[in-house]
Amino acid sequence: MIDAIGGALPRPGTYTGQVRELLTMATCAARYPLGVLEGPLPALGDVDDTVHDTPVVLIHGYGHNRSGWHMLERHLRGAGFSRVAAFNYNSFWPSVPEVAERLAHRIEVIRAVTGSDKVHVVGHSLGGIILRWYVQEEGGDQAVHTAVTVAAPHEGAVVARLCIGETAKQLRPGSWVMRRLERSARPSDVRWVAFYSNLDVLVPGTSAMLRHPALAATNLLAKDHGHLSAMLSPRVAAAITRQLEAAEGVEGLATVSALPPADTAAGPEATALAPKRPGTVCFG
Repeated sequence: MIDAIGGALPRPGTYTGQVRELLTMATCAARYPLGVLEGPLPALGDVDDTVHDTPVVLIHGYGHNRSGWHMLERHLRGAGFSRVAAFNYNSFWPSVPEVAERLAHRIEVIRAVTGSDKVHVVGHSLGGIILRWYVQEEGGDQAVHTAVTVAAPHEGAVVARLCIGETAKQLRPGSWVMRRLERSARPSDVRWVAFYSNLDVLVPGTSAMLRHPALAATNLLAKDHGHLSAMLSPRVAAAITRQLEAAEGVEGLATVSALPPADTAAGPEATALAPKRPGTVCFG
């Protein structure tokens, strides 16, 4: 990790990325009161856009709430996903399994209300671990089509030793939750996509990558983003939206695209197409 940080320091993108992270922290703090209450359920019945009719469930991370998803929600709704629901929970005191059980109930309600067999789920940080527990331990593999994690500590986070609450203990490397998720990973129909960053000091890149072979995940680099700015980045939001549109069968989006560097304009030269086999690692 130290070598990676040392190698990144001379690059201008490192400094702009850290400034972006500080600005994102201020934005999250200002918007936090807007997400204290539980959000509404998706609309009843059929939707006009049958291509984007799969509900999308968003799970925030440690110490946060649903207010952090405004950028992704805007991109999803702009693309045509009208059934977007953010899941709120207390991230300090319940355990990961307890929160995952609540998530399971919430998703069942969403499926019943919308009449949809499947949902797409996106989890940031701790939210990604809750998503994995739901899929691997709560039968969520029967309900989830595409599972996306952003800066999730799949291999634990050392910084969790400094945090309070039961969930923080379970995010530490080698915790019983981390060991259980490692053992219970198995092949399923769920398509996994994990976004990681080279500038995330809370969950360093390798930890945020989903590397268990049974999950056949696609790992995508959110270059020059920090832990929070990856969640609020327009480029990451656009990339997640493209992944979900590809899952919906939108024409021309059946491949996985890497992210362009955060400080450059996206263009054809910045997009790398992955081979069609699962588990491909793409770098922006």
